[in-house]
Amino acid sequence: MIKYVMAAAALKCFSFTPQTRRVYRKLGNTLGQKKRVQIGISQMYLERSRKILELCEKHHAIQPGDRLLEIGTGWVHRESTVLRLFYDVEITLFDVWDNRQLAAYKHFFNQFEQVMDKELNLDPVQAERAHTLLREILAAQSFEKIYDLLNFRYVVNPDGTLKRFQDETFSLIFSCSVLEHVDKRILPEFIQDYYRLLKPRGHSMDLIDLQDHLYYYDSSVSSKNYLRYSDTAWKRYFQDDVQYFNRFQRSEWLDLYRRAVFVMLEEESTFGDIGSIKIDKNYKHLDQQDLQCLTMWAIHEKP
Repeated sequence: MIKYVMAAAALKCFSFTPQTRRVYRKLGNTLGQKKRVQIGISQMYLERSRKILELCEKHHAIQPGDRLLEIGTGWVHRESTVLRLFYDVEITLFDVWDNRQLAAYKHFFNQFEQVMDKELNLDPVQAERAHTLLREILAAQSFEKIYDLLNFRYVVNPDGTLKRFQDETFSLIFSCSVLEHVDKRILPEFIQDYYRLLKPRGHSMDLIDLQDHLYYYDSSVSSKNYLRYSDTAWKRYFQDDVQYFNRFQRSEWLDLYRRAVFVMLEEESTFGDIGSIKIDKNYKHLDQQDLQCLTMWAIHEKP
């Protein structure tokens, strides 16, 4: 619990002012890039790449020439780049601040190229196409060159809303471990904007991480330790602006999609033991499935 509290305190300190938030982002970009280059490719990211390709194929979510939107594209545009290796599409990369890391991006895809044939079970035609594009990606000297090559558009909007995009622009909107960071005050409108932005029969695919993100600093606590705290206590002692986490639960996410009039195609969740923590009264109405849900893929279609 000591590491948990220390991490929360440090993140709160970085959240105090615009200046401290800029320091946090600079440190994250500098030290984070070094770490990502050192540790190499993660099996988790390979699995996510495999999964999103599998889902797109299963639900016939992408056609040549489609426009896609990635929410929270992050440091290295992993999922967008993987999709682009196999589909001729235009992808808008959306984020709330610029935290791109070119060295980490190229390092990841250099390693990805070495394992993708086996990990993704590619046929010869798919493999040749992907290897050709990856060679060009790795030869590029800037993100701008990569964007020109892949038909990407990078968009940063600090307020985090999707209002700038026109109605029925995209055939697929997707995100991986991002929606849990969207401010809960704008979440209903955010998911409604998904619906507005999608073309009829368009798809949304979201991987949502429901675990306590401070748990990643201290694995001695419950993976959903935040369920112990009231909204007041959480906001006062643990909530921060640089790694904000909205504490929404599985049933609440599914309700948001229902209220936006989406049709659910598939839900795939993981569940785990959260220990014997005392659940705060705000969460006592939840059933065991909600309490024990750790991650969820939510796949929806706009009628």
